Amino acid sequence: MNIELRHLRYFVAVAEEASFTAATQRVHVAQQVLSAQIRKLEDAVGTQLFERSSRGVALTPAGTAFLGAARETLASVDRGVMAARNAARAVSGRLSVGLSLAASGDTRTRLLATFERASPQVDLRLLAFDLTEPACGLLDRSSDVALLRPPVAAAGIALRQVDSEPRVFVLPAGHPLAAREALSLADVAGLPWVAADLATDGCEPVRWRDDWLINPRPGGDVPVIGAVARTIEEWREHIVAGHGISLCPASAETHNARPGIVFVPGKDTPSTALCVAWRADDNRPAVRSFVEFVTNAAANS
Repeated sequence: MNIELRHLRYFVAVAEEASFTAATQRVHVAQQVLSAQIRKLEDAVGTQLFERSSRGVALTPAGTAFLGAARETLASVDRGVMAARNAARAVSGRLSVGLSLAASGDTRTRLLATFERASPQVDLRLLAFDLTEPACGLLDRSSDVALLRPPVAAAGIALRQVDSEPRVFVLPAGHPLAAREALSLADVAGLPWVAADLATDGCEPVRWRDDWLINPRPGGDVPVIGAVARTIEEWREHIVAGHGISLCPASAETHNARPGIVFVPGKDTPSTALCVAWRADDNRPAVRSFVEFVTNAAANS
């Protein structure tokens, strides 16, 4: 008995269309070829599968019995093909993900957790980077990809935005402006700021810091730096001690809250982005898979 998959596909098409003419359009073969292949199938099975008449074709009792098995065989083959293709596309190995201390939040946590569930064969190694390393290990290759906040002023780094949120002002609890419902840059002109220390990882040193100082400013005033911080903990301590004010993502109200700190919405401050970043010349499957996955997951959330 020599039954091929094409025989089964032709048989199912004729059975479902109840017409050789309609079936030929579905399987894209000439009617003469289709009829010949169905006869070969019937010869292989050893019985007639269709009743042919001037009104069309209909399944015989044997054909009805054979239809279910034919459909299941084709479905099983299709599942096998899909499984093989998925396995070929699957990535594995270790992937080092750089995480900016300034980019914590629910979105980052959700994207990482979703990727881990979808790609259990990838071993994620999470690396945290402080405020002086805005490229989060991409430049010295300690990380393969990163979730960070731009700007990243360095050649060869590619970015895709996956989230955006407002920035809020951060003040010590006893500050005269702490009770305001919202603040503008004009309201805080002349006040000292707590700034990130200069970048040391190969990025343009002042670019990332200036972005959080909103420098240059629309009003022309120049930020006064009262203290610098390398880490989020240093940044919080300087705020509480009254060494200056600052800006942070709105989501940080949950993650960076502590006694002595007050968050006030900004009225004219630009939003901040969360981006997935990677070396533009890195075409490894695991890197590309992570970038595509988190980009799509963010777009569909």
